[in-house]
Amino acid sequence: MKQLNFWREPTDIGHAVDIMLQPSMLHSLTDLFTANNITFKVIIDDVKKLIYEREGQPRKNALRNYGTAHSSIMKSFLKRSKDVNSISSKAKYDFGDYHSYHIISSWLNDIERFYPNIAKVFTIGQTFEGRNINGIKIGNPIDRTDKRIVWIDGGIHAREWAAIHTVLYFIEQLISQYGIDPQITSYVDRLNFYFVPVVNPDGYEYSRSDQSPQARLWRKNRDKKECFKDRWRRTRCCVGVDLNRNFDFYWGEIGSSSHICSEIYRGSEPFSEFETRAIRDKLLSVEMYGKVDAFITLHTYSQMWIHPYSHQRHAFPNDVNDLQEVGKEAVKALENVYGTKFRFGSGADILYPSSGGSDDWAKLKAGAKFVYLLELRPSESDFGGFLLDRRQLIPTGRETWAGVRVVIDAILRSQGIEAPATINIDTRPKFQQLQNRTCTDRSPWCATWIDIDPHICLTAKSYMREQCSLSCRFC
Repeated sequence: MKQLNFWREPTDIGHAVDIMLQPSMLHSLTDLFTANNITFKVIIDDVKKLIYEREGQPRKNALRNYGTAHSSIMKSFLKRSKDVNSISSKAKYDFGDYHSYHIISSWLNDIERFYPNIAKVFTIGQTFEGRNINGIKIGNPIDRTDKRIVWIDGGIHAREWAAIHTVLYFIEQLISQYGIDPQITSYVDRLNFYFVPVVNPDGYEYSRSDQSPQARLWRKNRDKKECFKDRWRRTRCCVGVDLNRNFDFYWGEIGSSSHICSEIYRGSEPFSEFETRAIRDKLLSVEMYGKVDAFITLHTYSQMWIHPYSHQRHAFPNDVNDLQEVGKEAVKALENVYGTKFRFGSGADILYPSSGGSDDWAKLKAGAKFVYLLELRPSESDFGGFLLDRRQLIPTGRETWAGVRVVIDAILRSQGIEAPATINIDTRPKFQQLQNRTCTDRSPWCATWIDIDPHICLTAKSYMREQCSLSCRFC
């Protein structure tokens, strides 16, 4: 079992799991299932083929061709009529695709360069392979340190690319809408935001190094190789630690493994890894300790909004009522964007018990108030799992941002501040109000979008209804 790659972990007796395995193991495993009356079904017969279908051309070509990505039509898809000062006109990033850690870091540096009064890049540490773990602080004025803090990170698991992209989308929203949207302007003026889009850059870059399933679906970091003798006295060596089992919260207990080849290997001791120590030291620093009102960590997949604690069922912090009230409201706001349904509860109750997680540690040891772990698209029933189609990236960012804004609003309310009304796209006239008008396209790009993606009227239905009613035949 240690050689199996679980996409969906076991949650309880009788519940389904998703497993990726080498073709050579298929017959022996299915024979074992049959002998024990365990039902099974092959849902993806070629993972590598699915990677090509969902994520396009081989990674090296994608990197080589990125120079043309800034002129991608997806930038026009992001632009709205009110976004005349959009960040896309200065610090360019193509939100219609996945990109390398180098490109992500360069974009963060561009933001700081173009918006020095409200943005500042920081580094919390280095990885085993020597990469900086970069983040960006957003707040006005940028050097003010007495404000309450919102921490958001992603990419602690290498293969969860959509989580990284969604953190970047949040950054874009704050920067591009500052001074335009009164609500977002209030966020940036009254709070300090700390974003670490890629907690695990070594693992992320390894997952981009090849489109083989073994590389693309890599979960752990790339810590030094450890070797051992198996029961036949053969030497076996494995690499990496599951960073989300390495925090000092009931470390080494349920939902983690002491086996170095396991997907959920917890490491030799709490905070044995560069990445987890970097997060610990940042959150416990004089700069941040006692000021963190939200700690939100993004993962994929399963569509769940999770609050502490995850080490055992029915274990909650003292302020669980606050977490539940705000979390349920956030899930409703998320669903209102595209109808995407999230489950809500503690990790142990709706997912599976696990120990050593960053969110639980942030709640108990770092003193953060609103702590949530978000499992983004797709749902558990989607056979694509971690391989989220690029066409779903922007919708995922939009809906998740709607939920996160509820948490930010709750923080401001706790300070006696009511955020001003927003002027985002959702305040425009609804489609029903437009039906009595002449049926037209509001955007000149409709035909181009549909030519590039014939399914875009369905995959981005809400947006296309407002912009391309005629071309999509909504009226």
